Amino acid sequence: MTDHNPQDDDIFLEGAIVTLRQPNIEQDIIKGHWHSWFNDPVTTQYLIHGRFPVNKAQQAEIISREMADPTSLLLVVLDKKTSRHIGVLCLKFINPVTRSAELSIVFGDRSIKGAALESVALLTKHAFDRLNLQRISGAQHTDLWQWMNSLELIGYQLEGYHQHYAARNGEKYDVASYAITSERFYDLQKQRGGNICSADFKGLLAQRGLENRTEIMRLFFENLYGS
Repeated sequence: MTDHNPQDDDIFLEGAIVTLRQPNIEQDIIKGHWHSWFNDPVTTQYLIHGRFPVNKAQQAEIISREMADPTSLLLVVLDKKTSRHIGVLCLKFINPVTRSAELSIVFGDRSIKGAALESVALLTKHAFDRLNLQRISGAQHTDLWQWMNSLELIGYQLEGYHQHYAARNGEKYDVASYAITSERFYDLQKQRGGNICSADFKGLLAQRGLENRTEIMRLFFENLYGS
């Protein structure tokens, strides 16, 4: 008989690299380091965060409010080997009428290859399987085009380009939007024998494209309107 780890009872979604569970205010914030991610200029380089400092009490209040929101599903990401808290992802603005939601993701520890992608794959599958959604969308700084190439491996596609979306460090920056539909997700999952990340996850990661399609999309709109 194997020893039972009580923390296993809190696991909500499980992959090969990560596990996802509901946030634990005491463990993840008060005794943890979650708030420090939003004080770190490297972590917030491409995020809207980092404008004002955040302490543990403030972070606990933010997360408690998010967890109480019925249109939000917030999960923390743990390294499966060490149970270390490495990231967080959220489905926001869940709408049962349009059957849509928006994806948000932040990783304070980016050292584990494939962890972020598997996390998004797990949450995307849950959204389509159990929340009965038909579309998930998101947006990101255009400098993160390589992350977009990773998302394409599980069915996300570019949908739009937003010029001068905001400013950071005295310079305007652009944002690219992306989305996935349940139809595209399930087709890809079927092609891979029921596992969207495939049985060979390392092999899947090796297929990530090298082309900056975000830049191609920018040039398309620039040529379309002659700007």
